[in-house]
Amino acid sequence: MSKDVPEIHSNAHLLKAALVAAAIAAVVLVTTILPAEYGIDPTGLGSRMGLTVLNPDAAPAASATTAPVVAAEPELDAVGQPLKPVESAVVSKRDREYRRDTLSLTLAPGKGAEIKAAMKSGDGFVFHWTASSEVAVDMHGEPTGAVDDEYTSYWIEPALRVGAGTFTASFDGTHGWYWLNRGTSEVTVEVEVSGFQEKLFIP
Repeated sequence: MSKDVPEIHSNAHLLKAALVAAAIAAVVLVTTILPAEYGIDPTGLGSRMGLTVLNPDAAPAASATTAPVVAAEPELDAVGQPLKPVESAVVSKRDREYRRDTLSLTLAPGKGAEIKAAMKSGDGFVFHWTASSEVAVDMHGEPTGAVDDEYTSYWIEPALRVGAGTFTASFDGTHGWYWLNRGTSEVTVEVEVSGFQEKLFIP
């Protein structure tokens, strides 16, 4: 009775198989693992097969068609410092003549009077007024062509001796103050206005 006996490989066969496996492993290492894992591509096959992009530390290949980026030279001001972005909203340019006007008036007891500035929309001034005694005041404006009692009040006080600030006209017309002397003696009011008003006058 015969029986199949498994073939037993000789040492020569085992050595040959080991060498073939080692050669295959070396090829895989050089062409696949090194490009993919470490970005090392001595044969160039890794980049052609797209394996080098798998390595996060690999530097991207330079493109022959990409022009180098050259930083633009900054613009300089008159003293050689880089120009800063312009904040146009903080500047209101005016071609109108800059003026400084002063006026004064005297209020009898129980009487009121006005000083006004003729202005165009967008023009402004800095103002300062003083009274020799407390007066009621209404800073207001009337548009050009206004009918009776058509006005806009900006600042009302029942008793004040000094007023100061800045003002910008929101419409063409006259803008200014009405003072009322509620006391028993005469009061003198003096006004100074500097800016782009067309004129300062007593109506």
